[in-house]
Amino acid sequence: MSITSRANGSGGSATRTRRAAISTVCVASLAFTSACASSDSEGESGTTVRYAVTSPLVPPQLPPYVGPLETGEDFGLDMPRDALQVLNDTPSALQLLLSGNLDATSAAFIGFLKARESQDQLRTFCPVQGTTSGQIVSVNPDVTEMADLFDPSVRVLVESPGGPNDYFMSLGMQAAGLDKTSEDLPNTTIVEDQEQRLSALLAGNADVGAVWDYDVPKLVDKYGEDSVTVLSSFTDTPTAYLSFVSSTTWLSENHDAAVKFCASVLEANRRMTEDLDTYQSLVDTYATGNPSPEIVEAVWNTAHNAPSMWPSSGGLGRDIVEPVLEWAFENGLIAESLSYDDVVDEDVYLDALEMAKK
Repeated sequence: MSITSRANGSGGSATRTRRAAISTVCVASLAFTSACASSDSEGESGTTVRYAVTSPLVPPQLPPYVGPLETGEDFGLDMPRDALQVLNDTPSALQLLLSGNLDATSAAFIGFLKARESQDQLRTFCPVQGTTSGQIVSVNPDVTEMADLFDPSVRVLVESPGGPNDYFMSLGMQAAGLDKTSEDLPNTTIVEDQEQRLSALLAGNADVGAVWDYDVPKLVDKYGEDSVTVLSSFTDTPTAYLSFVSSTTWLSENHDAAVKFCASVLEANRRMTEDLDTYQSLVDTYATGNPSPEIVEAVWNTAHNAPSMWPSSGGLGRDIVEPVLEWAFENGLIAESLSYDDVVDEDVYLDALEMAKK
């Protein structure tokens, strides 16, 4: 398990150190400065868009991640299985993108904004998820509300700055009426993915962390119902969570391919949200780890009741993106204020919405 200590004690210097570290990582990993040229290949039925996703093919993220493979042909794309690369993090994917080895990649939205500061050719053009089936959970019976996380004795698992779960934790604090973010927590440890956070909670190495909602029963089995409290659900605060990103060069030279790619994502999201059996078939084909039918149904129920989890008719509008830009700037995650047009290729996004609608 990869666990890194974060911020014990001197919160100010720890915050500065974390921000400097994440900035260094982003800049170093984006050392390739050439924009992606047009690099689509022509298959029998049309254009192939080479793309990556930045986390495993788990059930909550599966429809938008593999949507182009499933529905791309309906929009004139040729999308073989090897058009998709599954990577472990956003910086690595952006490095491949900017060196011309990918046409598009998924990215955590806040992480994309961080990278955008040093690579202003990056733009997002298609929503992936506006929320997901995550929950912030306490296994300490004395920790029953978000305000309790600021007790120095409470051990909280977080992501690196810019991570989507770190952002949702901050949104949960705001929803609870706290004028604070995860940066202000006094006793934190960085654990980068949901499964590792679950393992740490089950091992008794932490009191609070974000996990998939379908894993909460495992914590209840371990600690008992009276000890486990869901402090916040990600679906309570939909936002710009994950999106697809490319370069301005590729988007301008391959507008039609980008529109078709995004339309295929939106259409796959629509189909999977509407029918559990269709979603189950998708999981059987692509998902890692052989998730049980119970997990599949739990994820589908969450998505069915939270349309922003698998967006099909929106997800990157100004009303969604601009509050995220404001929050990121006010909380020091980006150094300069960015406008909607600085970060979103609205023409591709709107054309994709119209194509998917038809």
